[in-house]
Amino acid sequence: MTSEDRFADLGPGEEDRRSAAEKLQELDEREPEPQPGPPQPPRPASSYAWVVGIAFVLAIIVAGANALRHSGAGYRGIPAGRRLAPFAAPLATSDHNNDANIQPRAGGGHPAACSVHLSGVVNLCDLRARPLVLTFVATGGSGCDSQLDRVERVRRSFPGVGFAGVISRKSLADARNMVVSHGWGFPVALDRDAAVFNLYGIGDCPTTIFARRGGISAGTRRGALSDAQLAAEIRALVKGRPVQ
Repeated sequence: MTSEDRFADLGPGEEDRRSAAEKLQELDEREPEPQPGPPQPPRPASSYAWVVGIAFVLAIIVAGANALRHSGAGYRGIPAGRRLAPFAAPLATSDHNNDANIQPRAGGGHPAACSVHLSGVVNLCDLRARPLVLTFVATGGSGCDSQLDRVERVRRSFPGVGFAGVISRKSLADARNMVVSHGWGFPVALDRDAAVFNLYGIGDCPTTIFARRGGISAGTRRGALSDAQLAAEIRALVKGRPVQ
């Protein structure tokens, strides 16, 4: 048996008359099938992709913080035991058409709020010399103004307590008309750009903050209070008890 006869069974059948040597030569001439190469290390992420990823994470964090804030967690007034932040704001019946000063210290060309002692200015640092009831009313909508009417009625029974209001209006003229038309006899500050509202965490209209002498919060009541409820809270304040 020759070397060609040994590979005769590689052919397809009788119709293929090529010799075994010819068939082997054909196999040798075929291009080898590509073989998979060694595994490649992962390509490092580009700096652009890294920055985009970080920005995405930060966006999620900010969105979560905003959702928490707007859910009401950031608008609860001043908790009991915390000192009221200083501010100086125009009296609604004054001619000072300015934004409130909420700076705790002098800086940036502006004086500290506690150092502003002008006629026609409501200064928290002066108000905290005695127990204080501070009522916030935003734009006077939805009958919110009536809480300051209750303050006006009740305050006469508590001569040793200070009372003040803070309203947020679009103009000084609107604020003045509001005070005059209601006949409020206690100081009412104009918070034109809502800086004091934000500083004090006010989100409900009305909101009343009760503070002991020295400006230490005894608690915050959100929403309307009746004359009886307001008087009860003031009595608790005078006796040194926290508000309910």
